[in-house]
This record gives sequence, C-alpha cells and structure tokens, in this order.
Amino acid sequence: MTVPPSGRLPWPGRRRRTGLMTSRPFSLVLALVPLVMGVISLKTGCHPLQPAKTVAEMAQEPPAPLTLGAGDVIDVKHFYVPELDESQIVRPDGCMTLALIGDIQVTGKTPGQLQEDLVRRYGPHLKEPRLTVLVRRVYDSRAWVTGEVKRPGPVQMPGRLTVLEAIAEVGGGARPTADLRKVLVVRQKDGRHYGCLINVEDILAGKAGEQFVLQPRDVVYVPPTKITRANDWMDQFVNKMVPQSRTLFYYPIGPGGAGTVGVDTTNR
Repeated sequence: MTVPPSGRLPWPGRRRRTGLMTSRPFSLVLALVPLVMGVISLKTGCHPLQPAKTVAEMAQEPPAPLTLGAGDVIDVKHFYVPELDESQIVRPDGCMTLALIGDIQVTGKTPGQLQEDLVRRYGPHLKEPRLTVLVRRVYDSRAWVTGEVKRPGPVQMPGRLTVLEAIAEVGGGARPTADLRKVLVVRQKDGRHYGCLINVEDILAGKAGEQFVLQPRDVVYVPPTKITRANDWMDQFVNKMVPQSRTLFYYPIGPGGAGTVGVDTTNR
C-alpha cells in the first residue's frame, strides 16, 4: 500500500497524478529533433573512412620476417656443452642473460642473427662454439579485433588468419549493431600505420573477391552502423539532458476505498 506524500488518501475512484507532466519533456524533445538530425548528419557524413590501400595492395604485401621481441620464449642449445643450454623469456628491456657471456640484446634480431651473435660472444670462452637458437613461442604473434564485436581483444595467430576468421574468433562474431560493409584493418609496420577497408558482408554473402592474411599487430576495427551512432548521440546529448518525468497513479482498494495501491511510472 502506498500513501500519497500529502498523507491524505484520494477520493474513491479518483486518479491522481503528481510530479512533472509528461507534455513538457516531450515538447522539448520535439523541439530538439531538427537540431539532432542536423548534428547526426554532420557526424556521420563529414568524416568518412579514408583507407590508404586497397585489398589487392594489402594482399600483395609479403609477410614480415620473424624478429624476436620481449615475451618470446627462446631456447639456446649447445652441441658439445649441454650444461650451457638455456630456455628463457626475453625480458621487457629486450635482453636475456646467459652463462659466461651475460646480457645480450635480442629485440629486433632474427633467430639467425641472434645465433651468429651468440657464436661470436661464446668464442673467447669455448674452443668450438656450436649452438642453435630455437623459438618456442612468439609473444607478439597477435592481431587485435575491436569495435562492434561480442568480445573485443587479441587473437592469437599460430598460422594464417583472415579478417573473417579473426572476427569469428572473438566470441562468435560481430554484434547486430556492426556495419560489416566497412571493416577497417589498420597495419602497423616499419614505424608507420595505414588502413584498408573490407566488405565482410559480401564475403558472408558468398561473393567472389580478393582477401589477404593478417599480420602480427594488425588491428581489425568493426564500426557501428549509422543508426547505432545516431542512437548513441541521442542517448548522450538528448536523453540525459531532458528531465525525466514522474507520474504516480493511486487506485482505491478495499471496502469503501479504505486503502490505495500506487503505481510509479518513473523510468518506464
């Protein structure tokens, strides 16, 4: 049972409405509609995605050579001195520490280059330094998927991975609010970054077209649809600015209307 703020019960059969009337906020929303539509059209129309490369150009790019970096797991195996064998994780500073030679820089080198450096460093300590470098795990072999997907985040790349496979990997694919016609792939390479647009919707429709394999550190961005961006703008700049209305309805119950039941429609 709800008692009105005045402490008095309403007359039997009478409906009482308290709080802000719904007509004023509704009128305010109507007055803002032309402004909102104008801003949304500017927001969605003046900043189109401008990729630097086409799908064909991205497909022609050779894969980057494997270079070692922080977080990689590396084994150093000596042919004649197995007691010097090591298995280490490259430190955040890009170095690893080995017996007899101390710290050695690893980041940016290929496994072959690291092997040559180790042979040279072990030369003064071993009569015939023969060793091999094995890469057990590459930490930076990941692409990143973000935007309108169910579970954005990194995707491991143990082998070849296409854009569609990466999107499907993150929790089952894209959300209903995703615009699959304009999926952006940003590549970070040689201190530069550039992008390419892919129409994943055509791929899912079975249409023929070129595709390319992702490379480590690629970022796949699935943008929202225009209506989703408009809804977000409305919620942020309109819905949160308009005061919420509150309507309370009281209904008499019991013999002779001795009691009341209240219904609060706030946020409904």
